[in-house]
Amino acid sequence: MKTKIIITALASVVFLSGCSGNIKPEAVKAANGSSVDIISLSAMPELNNNLYADHRLREVTTAHNTMQKSLAVLSVLTGSFDSRSFDKDNYKGTSIESLKNPTNDYFVPKAKENIIQWLSDNANGYVYKEPLYIGYATWALIFKDAAASDPDYQLKYKVIFYKRPEDGSLFSKFILAGCTPAPIEAKLSEWHVENYKKVTVETQKYMDSCLLELNNQLPRLLKK
Repeated sequence: MKTKIIITALASVVFLSGCSGNIKPEAVKAANGSSVDIISLSAMPELNNNLYADHRLREVTTAHNTMQKSLAVLSVLTGSFDSRSFDKDNYKGTSIESLKNPTNDYFVPKAKENIIQWLSDNANGYVYKEPLYIGYATWALIFKDAAASDPDYQLKYKVIFYKRPEDGSLFSKFILAGCTPAPIEAKLSEWHVENYKKVTVETQKYMDSCLLELNNQLPRLLKK
């Protein structure tokens, strides 16, 4: 067990070290001198149930269900079975290339404003040593019932917030929080109207609710 934990920690260090070379942290500063670096990126699979983040909208239809179930059965026969193969939330589906995950463009700027306000009210000039990560995770349209002739599709969204303790090290466990709003349901044809306009509108509502959750988690994430 100890070996597994160490390997996981090392993987985290390597992953984040690689990201830091490509993604520059942005210092968020309050008028009282308090500041914290913010890094917005795709959420680490280790912190997202071993799932890779959705860079673009992922659409999982009943056709994908049929194909994925066949592959899952094949994996059982070949001895490479993974129970997640039968979970529709894990299906690869189709990536909608025209729709980029909006977390960095919509959520992150508003989150920075909230963080500045929190620093002004609570941090008393403290400059944080460890960065706060905002990781986009799930953004997908997934069928609800494969047996239905015209199933509803759920719009799913998830964003993760994580930070190492101020008195920790590169091997310290992350302080972890996240937001997964209850999914809205509609027919796939409704989601498709006007280039997925309903997806955009409902996702913004999700992100607005996640801003409130971030506010609730800031005292824990930004504990000195």
